[in-house]
Amino acid sequence: MLSENEESEKIVRQLLLATLAQAVVVVLAGLNLALKFPAHSVGSLDFVHWREIFAMLVVLPATVVITFNVIWILERGHRDDAKRPITIFMVSVCLLGISMGVHEPIYTLPYSYPQLVPTLNFWDEFFSHIIFYLSYIGGSLSLLWSQARNPLPVAMSRKNTVVFTCIAIMAGVGIFLTLVRGGCIRVDLIIIALVLIAAEWLRKGKSMRYLPIALAIEGAYFLAFLGLLVQRLLVGRL
Repeated sequence: MLSENEESEKIVRQLLLATLAQAVVVVLAGLNLALKFPAHSVGSLDFVHWREIFAMLVVLPATVVITFNVIWILERGHRDDAKRPITIFMVSVCLLGISMGVHEPIYTLPYSYPQLVPTLNFWDEFFSHIIFYLSYIGGSLSLLWSQARNPLPVAMSRKNTVVFTCIAIMAGVGIFLTLVRGGCIRVDLIIIALVLIAAEWLRKGKSMRYLPIALAIEGAYFLAFLGLLVQRLLVGRL
């Protein structure tokens, strides 16, 4: 049987690989929106862009698989009641699929017919965004709750704490790139702030060295929030 130190190191290694993989996905998602190449049409299909294909067929599946893996690692000690955070996560995944399935195709449609603009605006700007925010909140809180329920038996080493901090910075850059080119992001900033408040409530003052996932998520969200807020204040377009 593994000692507490050995068990903690094993969990940290598994979580480190998973969070690093997710940070890479987040950065790729940000570059997918920031770079010009993904906006090119797919062959002769003017209304289909590589950006939407990459988002729906790469970013979404990778995020779901990695996030589920993280929750599974954390919940190994509570298999009897692990269904609660996993259920929240699965509902969030369904909402995310609905949101992207509505937003990505409609976003590419040319608003050529004035009579359709109100309908397209409703599904794209209102419905898909509301569903996405619910998915984002549910997915984030399921991870944070799962981590709060399952802290490490032994605090991480300083080296691993630095590594998770670097992963948080990397993910924060990805989130920043995802939102920086958008229009009004006030609602996005409010949602991020609310998730950060909820994360601190779930953490209940416990050291981040026992909560590597909380460190990665809160660090990424805080850095993205701060960077986006400063950028919008500088350009005068919050």
